[in-house]
Amino acid sequence: TFSCDCRRYKEIRRELRHTRISYITRRPIVMSRSSILRSIAGRVQNVAPMTDTVSSSSLATFATKAAAPSPKLPPQFGIPGRYAAALYMASFKAGTLSNIEKEVSALRSVLGASAELKAFVSEPGMPAKTRSAGLGAVLDKVGVKDATVKRFLDVVVENKRTSDLEGMLSKFQEIAAQQRGEVKASVTTAKALGKAELDSVKSGLANLLKKGESLVLEERVDPSIISGIVIDIGDRHVDMSVSTRVKKLQNLIRNA
Repeated sequence: TFSCDCRRYKEIRRELRHTRISYITRRPIVMSRSSILRSIAGRVQNVAPMTDTVSSSSLATFATKAAAPSPKLPPQFGIPGRYAAALYMASFKAGTLSNIEKEVSALRSVLGASAELKAFVSEPGMPAKTRSAGLGAVLDKVGVKDATVKRFLDVVVENKRTSDLEGMLSKFQEIAAQQRGEVKASVTTAKALGKAELDSVKSGLANLLKKGESLVLEERVDPSIISGIVIDIGDRHVDMSVSTRVKKLQNLIRNA
């Protein structure tokens, strides 16, 4: 407890109202998701290069100094999603998005192909200096030169989130594709489709797209489905394979 005279109490009240800090009512300060993302993307150019002397950082202060308007991203959840959104916004503001997409793709390919590198970035308790030096060598080998990517990795290392790095890079590519209006789909058949059959599938899927969207179709061959077709587009899954029909029939007979 504390005491003060009425005049001093009134002065304190006026100061609090003037600065809009709700100490009296104890109401929390709430930031919108867009404000948080803008704050996240606000520190890229202020982070030191990848060394052991990286200035104090957190994802909430990762940013650029560019004055370009922020892109409108759908809500991103989880650590990979939040970090990927921050990298996308920083890349967009820096005006080097196309180049960063290429470098992210190259880095993800190397990370996905090397079990040793995966173990290195996921190793708990490794000193930040050692991890930064190792990642720096990888970036040089892959040819990653963009300062935004390097600064992003500084933040990832400092925040001890390198175990989620592959997920961040994957999510970044997903966000970039969404922003270009690309809709990924896959078609799985027991044998490769002919040109006429593939064109028919593309035509049918194109009717599901919205204005401004484009289809990116991946063909897959899986003999285990026996016959028929399995289609995935966005969050939709259509299974018209013979193998699935057989399983359903077996379940019906078993439960009869």
